[in-house]
Amino acid sequence: MIPKNQISVQRRIGEAVAAKMNYDFLCFRGSIMGEAYLGHSISEILASFFDQTAYRARNNFAHPVLSSMKRGRKPEIDYVVEDLATNQVVLAAEAKWAGSSHCSAENILWDLVRLKALKDSVDHECGTYFLVAGNREDVGRLFRAKLFRQGSHSPLIVGSRRKKSFSLSDNRDHQKLIDKQKKKWLEAYSDFSVPECLKTKLEDDSRSAANNMRFVARVWEVL
Repeated sequence: MIPKNQISVQRRIGEAVAAKMNYDFLCFRGSIMGEAYLGHSISEILASFFDQTAYRARNNFAHPVLSSMKRGRKPEIDYVVEDLATNQVVLAAEAKWAGSSHCSAENILWDLVRLKALKDSVDHECGTYFLVAGNREDVGRLFRAKLFRQGSHSPLIVGSRRKKSFSLSDNRDHQKLIDKQKKKWLEAYSDFSVPECLKTKLEDDSRSAANNMRFVARVWEVL
């Protein structure tokens, strides 16, 4: 069970990551920042939020659905929290560093689909979250990509906390891109059942992406 509090776990992640980035920059540690850098902040906040006698925070966790479809190195989820009594995943998160070559619209879409597949595969409450963090300018540039264009049928909305439904089978704006990605996914995982749609919701980012911050973080819940 995800612990309940006045501040949600996803908001805590966003605010903690943003605060750590800005603090480290002021300590002249900007050169160490990148996707791997995010791991320490995210792991720490997850470990502090959950009772360590009942839950365990882990990174690079074999994806419960996709790992059975691939030989060799298993596809992984960036961060999970497991219930020690049942070994069930109760939280899963993917993170991207804005400005890196890996932080592309196509890779973000795949992260969202993998989180949705994980969520649909369990029969218990499991929080699934996607985080993007980095320099404000890099984050802004990312969300000017065609897939995230304002007013289009996109998977992530910036600036709105309403739930967003994103179709992967009948998308009026991005179906050509989606079909191209589906082909790649199914070439790698022939037995994978691509979700018909997914929903996302932006967590309150008034603190983690405030206008006066050099480095920002945004977190969406994948529903």
